[in-house]
Amino acid sequence: MSNAKRYSPDDSEVSDFKIGLKGILLFIMPVPVLVAAVVSLIGGNFWATVINGAAFSGFMLSAIIARHGFKVEQLYNSKKLALAPTTPFKTVAAILLSITTALTAFLATDNYNIFSSILIGGATLLAFYLWYGLDPRRNKTGNIGLGVSAEEVFEALEAANIKIDAIETARTEISNAQFDQHLDRIISKARNIISLIENDPNDLPRARKFLKVYLDGTRRVTESYAKTHRNEATTVALDSNFSNVLNSIENTFDEQHEKLKKQDQFDLDVNIEVLETQLKREGII
Repeated sequence: MSNAKRYSPDDSEVSDFKIGLKGILLFIMPVPVLVAAVVSLIGGNFWATVINGAAFSGFMLSAIIARHGFKVEQLYNSKKLALAPTTPFKTVAAILLSITTALTAFLATDNYNIFSSILIGGATLLAFYLWYGLDPRRNKTGNIGLGVSAEEVFEALEAANIKIDAIETARTEISNAQFDQHLDRIISKARNIISLIENDPNDLPRARKFLKVYLDGTRRVTESYAKTHRNEATTVALDSNFSNVLNSIENTFDEQHEKLKKQDQFDLDVNIEVLETQLKREGII
């Protein structure tokens, strides 16, 4: 499998509020242990303070790891195409939580022997599994056909999103309202193309050249203009050329989006060639 970053178009799809609610019990559960640690500290009981403090730290670390696992899982569930998480955060959190619970029962109280403590730890692990489940382990490959592999799809989508993110970054460095609106629409249309490929990964062979030529050209011209803009070296002619290129890019994105939806192979390739010629003429590629 490729070493590409796990495909995840937009972290904003994950609601921190929902994630917080899902794992709030894990943050509330160790409160009595914290109270016990404070009481032990006030009472001058050194070892009880250390044990309860360490237990509280273990519980909180479990909750933090689990919360990250919930976020990764929600990103995975929100996409039609997704690679399974490489790190099983929820599983790690469940194991750490069960060990912390067992050690707390054995060391912080006089009510449980080692066997009972292990049983309590095991019950905690089971409860976590039943309530939260464990990490997704299978890649979601949708309806990928024989003409393209899952690895190719994930790599192409990730590469495309890296380029779109670069365009977005360059956009923030250009203080021109007209260009900002152009680039905002271009970025939105680019993400719509990505969504089409997600919905039907078999479109990738038809869209591959479009994504590479078009997004590369758009990224390069935008970053180049942003650099010139930062150096306050723009001219009226340069602004006019940049505006013309953005217009062409935006119009072509609209056309290609429609042609991808209609699965028009011939027209897609022809228009890409036309756009590539124009980008070369403008000195972009």
